[in-house]
Amino acid sequence: ILGESLASQNDIHEQWGGVVPGLAKTAHEENIDRVVQSALQNANMEIEDVDAIGVTVGPGLEICLRVGCNKGRELAMKYGKPFVGVHHLEAHILMARIPSEKYLNNNDSEQQIPNNEQSTNRAMEFPFLALLVSGGHCQILKCLGIGKYTIIGGTLD
Repeated sequence: ILGESLASQNDIHEQWGGVVPGLAKTAHEENIDRVVQSALQNANMEIEDVDAIGVTVGPGLEICLRVGCNKGRELAMKYGKPFVGVHHLEAHILMARIPSEKYLNNNDSEQQIPNNEQSTNRAMEFPFLALLVSGGHCQILKCLGIGKYTIIGGTLD
């Protein structure tokens, strides 16, 4: 991850005790341009430097996902970039597989990891267990490979 940005909506929804879809959509619309620009700036990049436009396509609140998809489609078409749909929950799971910068050299390839290093400093290898706590999608999964998951348990919310 070269750059990231966040526009929190906590203050907007706090008084309601949960997410209000219409308010969330409006906040997404009002902030998306600034967030995209901020993420690029934090990465010391211009939009022309990226290889593709990745956008969360689900699961999630459809009217908010639509805001991101529309912006992603607009950028992909304007700059001739591939549009890549990203599964929200799988992205959380796969973050555990990104190796620590400590083990990357200047060519972005993994260096040999010493045997005495703790496993928390390395990328996760399949299979592994994942605990997802994300809104109504609270699950424990056995992760066998990309796109290959077994739900062991979850909440009924």
